[in-house]
Amino acid sequence: MIPIYKARKLLKVIEPQFGHTQPWVVLCEGVNGLAEFVVKVFTENHLSTFPRVHGEFAGSWLASEFDLLTPSVGWIELEEHFLRTLPPSSALQIDFDDDRLKFGSKVLNPFQHFPVGLKAKDFKKLIPISRLFAFDNLIRNSDRGTFKPNLLLTDSEAYLIDHEFSLDINEDTIQDLKDSNWEGKFSSSHITYPYLCTGSKTDKAGCFDDFNEYLRALNLNEFRELLLEVEGQGYNAEIDLFMEYFIFIKRNPTIFTNLLKGLIL
Repeated sequence: MIPIYKARKLLKVIEPQFGHTQPWVVLCEGVNGLAEFVVKVFTENHLSTFPRVHGEFAGSWLASEFDLLTPSVGWIELEEHFLRTLPPSSALQIDFDDDRLKFGSKVLNPFQHFPVGLKAKDFKKLIPISRLFAFDNLIRNSDRGTFKPNLLLTDSEAYLIDHEFSLDINEDTIQDLKDSNWEGKFSSSHITYPYLCTGSKTDKAGCFDDFNEYLRALNLNEFRELLLEVEGQGYNAEIDLFMEYFIFIKRNPTIFTNLLKGLIL
């Protein structure tokens, strides 16, 4: 079950200069005390284009299943007394009649954003780049490119953030996978793509072997429970369609990894 935190104080509004939404940095209270969260206050307009709340929670949960780091997440409750403390600003993107719990991820400190031109050897020290590439293609996340990497760096590690554009899955996705008809927004636009393309043939041949091991161990029953929990909070999504896609890949890992290998030739 996803933990629930209560919003106590709005600390900052992050204007959508480099992002797509207007996240808030909020001091929240949970069973272990106070912590700062980045809270996504999605509007109905946001939710009409992508299953963003499902994507955020799915991306976070799946990242941990593939041993990729991501900040802890939770539900954020915006109670009436908190909402009354918000500044009277028409610029705030919020529907005050929407009382559903919101997605939040813990603030990571200290960190720096992914630097342009990072050398391959330094990138590989922070994160397994072939697994990251496979992971974002698995969850159909087009939002980890050069312009907006959505990677936060510490001294020795990289953390994945922002998965609201994940689960970009439709009725044609499985057939597209079978036909190797994969959009460039998931592959050639990915931040790891130029690094992977310059690898040797030997490196490319086995670069997704460890990803397959994680995929084999993936518990899709638990994943379905996560998606249903998000739906239970009032957020709609095509869960059966999502599950059909993930079940197909788990049963046919070679089709998926052969696609990935073909993308980086």
